Amino acid sequence: MDAFHNGLTPEEQADQNFAYRVIFVPKLGARASNSDLAIEFVKSDTDEARELNRVFLKEVDKRRYTATEIVKIMQADGYSLFGLSQHSALWKERNAKDPAKGFGRLGDYKNTWVWYDSWVTQVRAHCQAHAEQYRSAVSS
Repeated sequence: MDAFHNGLTPEEQADQNFAYRVIFVPKLGARASNSDLAIEFVKSDTDEARELNRVFLKEVDKRRYTATEIVKIMQADGYSLFGLSQHSALWKERNAKDPAKGFGRLGDYKNTWVWYDSWVTQVRAHCQAHAEQYRSAVSS
């Protein structure tokens, strides 16, 4: 398991589709020798599972990036001509602020927006597909 986990990129590790959560709840038996020895599996689509999720599992806020941070990431990846105006054009073209797409959300401050790893992945793929447009002759 460790080898598999260590082989994942940070984006893959942060992806909620790969999340796996385990809850261990002590089970008391009639005798001390039986206590905490059994594992009880609860089907995920039951009322008991929903109640356990409500009580024990807390959704962790995803990593958030500002547009400036995304631009810096792309520039560090070698796309030195990718700037804020290119980022703005891209999110507008793809309607990426549509909450249904899950690329980000309103920021903590008025009139701000923050992006998730899924958007960084989209931007990186765009830059890779248009590398000649975003790489300067000096950085190539």
